[in-house]
Amino acid sequence: MTDVILTRQSPGWAQYAPFLPVLVVFLGSLAFALAKSSALERDMRIAATQNMLWVVSQTQMEAHALALAVAQQDRDESHIEQRFDLTISRLDLLGRGPQARYLEQIGHLQTVNDITAALLELDPQIHGHGDQQHQALFDLTAGLHPQINRIANDVMIEDWNKAAARLDAYRSTQRLVIFAVMAAFLAALAISWLLLRKQNQLHFADVQNLRAAKLLEQERDVALMYRDFAAIVSHQLRTPLSLIDSALHRLERKGDSVTAEDVVERRAVVSDAIGRLTRLSDTVLLLARLDNEQLQADFAVLDMRHVVQSAVAEAQSRHPDRNLLVSCADGSLRAKGDFHLVGHIIDNLLSNALKFSDADRPVELRVFQQGNSVACAITDQGDGIDARDQPHLFDRYFRGKTHKEGAGLGLALAQALAELQGGQISFETWPGKGSVFTLWLPVA
Repeated sequence: MTDVILTRQSPGWAQYAPFLPVLVVFLGSLAFALAKSSALERDMRIAATQNMLWVVSQTQMEAHALALAVAQQDRDESHIEQRFDLTISRLDLLGRGPQARYLEQIGHLQTVNDITAALLELDPQIHGHGDQQHQALFDLTAGLHPQINRIANDVMIEDWNKAAARLDAYRSTQRLVIFAVMAAFLAALAISWLLLRKQNQLHFADVQNLRAAKLLEQERDVALMYRDFAAIVSHQLRTPLSLIDSALHRLERKGDSVTAEDVVERRAVVSDAIGRLTRLSDTVLLLARLDNEQLQADFAVLDMRHVVQSAVAEAQSRHPDRNLLVSCADGSLRAKGDFHLVGHIIDNLLSNALKFSDADRPVELRVFQQGNSVACAITDQGDGIDARDQPHLFDRYFRGKTHKEGAGLGLALAQALAELQGGQISFETWPGKGSVFTLWLPVA
């Protein structure tokens, strides 16, 4: 009796044999396509962080600003020293790390080192100020522009060559992914055909279809999320770029009648726009590093008074007409955290408070200790937060129904950075009266 049962079961197992090679093709092709797609996305992300041309352009702008500072009739010695330090810092950035390796590849590292050495020989803090010293600085900085332009051109050509090589690699990878997807699709068709021939597995086929529908729904949701993200960020990029373009066109239209006041005024507009671009790019890059678990906090003992004062000073430079009130409780206000990450959080909360309150109303920052936490509370006198928006304030890409500005990333990143350091962000709001956002960090 046992032999008969085994004989009857053998064809049952044998009927699944045709599925095995088809299933191997399907899973292998799909795994190959996913691996290539992941590698392509990772390469594009890494390539998107390379911005050597921006660093060179910043260096050129600082050198130009230094030349303008020493060329003015009523020279401000402290301003000249500040512009000199900024120019040296930009050149030092070019001469270190990946920027130095990049310049060495295109044969300009020695040029940057020579420029730096020449400038350091004219350091006004060492050699003092005087007409001869200022004239030497002006002659040197004015002569730097052709050299920096040459570096910028070579960097642009190198970037174009690398971009062309990457595009060729991307096209090749895309073709492989398409072939793999087609093979997976054909394998899926074969599986479906085999399943349809076997009436005893119709129920299993229905379950697979439901799972496929669910995966497709998830993929559509992810695609929609990234599409909205791309649309939001591209819109936020367009505004500061338009401001920069407008400022430069106004200077161009004035031609030879451009005055120092015109340059200073347009430079302020450009600097503000560049600051907005920098903050947006910093936010996106920090979020990417968080998602890839590449961001680590450099913990130290922080004097929250110093952190808050630094953030307020930077915000005041961007908004000189705003009234920022700072109050610190007595005693030690020392917290455990990363200075730069905490500063980023406070800057984000302070920027929101300035954005969503009237210019004639002050913004208050209070630093105090409560229990085992040190807190920084930022209070505005704006319109408050709509009750429908409150549950979603810390969601990525969320923008309130009454405020459509921004990319919807700032608060989500701020909360993630706070949690990374063992803290959190809380808020209270009162319609028509304002809101208070509080950063809590563990006591050092």
